[in-house]
Amino acid sequence: MVDSLLGELRAAISSMSRTFIYRVPGECERCPSCGSSQLYELDLLPLPRPVNACRTGFVSGCEECGLIFSNPQPTAEALAHFYSPAGEWGAPRAAGTERSPGPGAVTAGRSWSKVFEPVRDFVTAPPSGARALDFGCGDGKLLDALQGSGWDTTGIETAVDSAFPRHRRLATIPDTPVFDLIVANHVLEHVADPLGLLRQFARAGRVGGYLLVGVPRFDTLPIHRDYKYVINGRAHVTAYTWPCLQGLLARAGWRALAPPPDRMSKGRGGHTSARMRVMAQRTEECVETPAAPAASARRAVRGYYADAQDRSVLKRMGWYRLAARGVEARRRQAVRRRKAGRRQVEHSEK
Repeated sequence: MVDSLLGELRAAISSMSRTFIYRVPGECERCPSCGSSQLYELDLLPLPRPVNACRTGFVSGCEECGLIFSNPQPTAEALAHFYSPAGEWGAPRAAGTERSPGPGAVTAGRSWSKVFEPVRDFVTAPPSGARALDFGCGDGKLLDALQGSGWDTTGIETAVDSAFPRHRRLATIPDTPVFDLIVANHVLEHVADPLGLLRQFARAGRVGGYLLVGVPRFDTLPIHRDYKYVINGRAHVTAYTWPCLQGLLARAGWRALAPPPDRMSKGRGGHTSARMRVMAQRTEECVETPAAPAASARRAVRGYYADAQDRSVLKRMGWYRLAARGVEARRRQAVRRRKAGRRQVEHSEK
């Protein structure tokens, strides 16, 4: 009861701050995934593109599910174009210069099956007729490896066609349970509603089947310090801590099989703390969600800035709306000065 009242109070204060202090047009007033109104600001976020002349947004969080997201979010149309063959993400792939998957990505080399621990034996020796779906399969290298191990393979990919002479292609996720294995490796950070997508996977997955999820990791930010990789409002529009991901999986009907390690292999003997990979199993049982899923995100931001000497008092106090208003006022003042300087130069040249 007390937690509920505190949540409602925080939501009311947040709403008043948006109204009277600073807001960006199109800001989310509810979590884009779980729909909760209990949002808070974690940090300022320079916007990749101006929104009605505003260039300062927020890294926001949800108290209810723990999701971290860029605020405001890109529109569905903007995201669809970004990942289309003609968009910024799809064009390099269509031209044969596919983006590097980065450290820890799933590849089809000799050790490809390591990413499926702790169900590696099942994946490398599937039962007859077992079906796998790779959502966002790229050029299909992982599907090639699964197919070579006996899987019936299907992919979904909007940006490039190169996987589909070899594998079945789908445009949408089925609403019936037909897959024994689903892979969503570095997909969730690109979507605004990860809970909705995980629920679609649950409808398409057979009870007892498995899901592999890989995402950039926010709660280890003080260790890896790659803030722009984890969330940037451009390609990576949502971010995840372990409690958040565990809770989203549970809400969607998936039970995480084991916590992710704080460091994971990225190949060639290297390791990274900037990613997490989780295996989950489809279940019809109720799965308990973690308590206080937003706490680890707050700790991560505090740890990241622990040694920052130039961080403003407003940011240190968590008054991000006031800080954003100041940043925008100084930016617009600088723009006015530049324009005045150009006019003065043009006048003197006449």
